[in-house]
Formats: sequence, structure tokens, C-alpha cells
Amino acid sequence: MRWMLRYVEAGGHTEDLRMDVLQTIRYIIQVWDEVNAEIICNCWCHTKILPDANVDLRNISEDIRQCEDLVLNDLADALQGLNLPYPMQAEKFLNISEENVIYKVPKDDQIIEELVYLFKNANKEDIELEEMDDSNKSSIISVNIAINSLETVCIFLLQQDNAEEYIKLVEKIEKIFKVKKQT
Repeated sequence: MRWMLRYVEAGGHTEDLRMDVLQTIRYIIQVWDEVNAEIICNCWCHTKILPDANVDLRNISEDIRQCEDLVLNDLADALQGLNLPYPMQAEKFLNISEENVIYKVPKDDQIIEELVYLFKNANKEDIELEEMDDSNKSSIISVNIAINSLETVCIFLLQQDNAEEYIKLVEKIEKIFKVKKQT
């Protein structure tokens, strides 16, 4: 604010006052330096993040339960206001039952055991793949399918940055396929 006052005292007009990003950052740093712990504590007490100074800390859990009940009532009202065909209670909405656990984080020993098992089996699969018959023939692809696939690749490349050169190459290949289609 001092720079504004200096500007006006130097003969500048208040309409011409503009604050650039650097001035804004400096102003914010200066303001935060002036904020002390008491101000933050008062804000937290006002928003009920911290209890008031005169609260009996032995009964604080009762106050917390009352706050939780108020929040649950608000949530229940909001869920009811949605007019869902199969509404659920707010507690059930917030507390997921254990049977619906999707993933449990395995312990280190379990991870190591699974990795050892996977690598042992991977070696066996490699040997089996080498022994397999490679006589499977690949299916015949028509020119129309190839052109459609190239169009998909072209659409993908259009969505990428700096892919103009690759798009030109795909277009050249597409021209070759179209000539092949005509013959």
C-alpha cells in the first residue's frame, strides 16, 4: 500500500494505478510476514477448527459428537433432497463396509513371494514359447481395412504436438494404398 501512497503523493492519478505480478507477489509476502500466530488462532477458533479458549477440554468429545451429528443431519438432508429411487442413510454412505474392500495393500514379504513365483513361471513360459510351432498364419488384411487403420493413426497424430512430419508420411502411405486399391 505504501507504493500506492508514494505514487499518489508524487502526483500520479489513482485511475492509473496498476499492480503487476511481481508487485503482487511482494505485497503478499509482506502481508504474510505481518500475520502472527494469534491471528491464525483467532481465525481457527472462529471457524471452529479450534475450540474456544473457555471450552472444558474434558467434555470436548461431547462437542465433537454434537458437531458430527449436525454434519450427518445436513448430509442426510442433502441425500434426501436428491430424491433417489434407493436412498441410503448418511452413515452408510460415509462408512464403507469391509466386505466391499476392493484392494488390500500387500505386505513386502507377499510382494517378494509373488515376484519370485512370477519370474520362475516366466522362465518356464519362455522355454515353452520357443518350443511352440510358429506355423500360425496371419490373417489377410484388405486394402480398405489398411486405409481405415491409417486414418485412425492420422487422427491420433493430429492430436499430438509437433507431428506434422509423421502425418505427411502417413498420407504418403495412404496414397500408396489407394493406388493399390485401384489396381
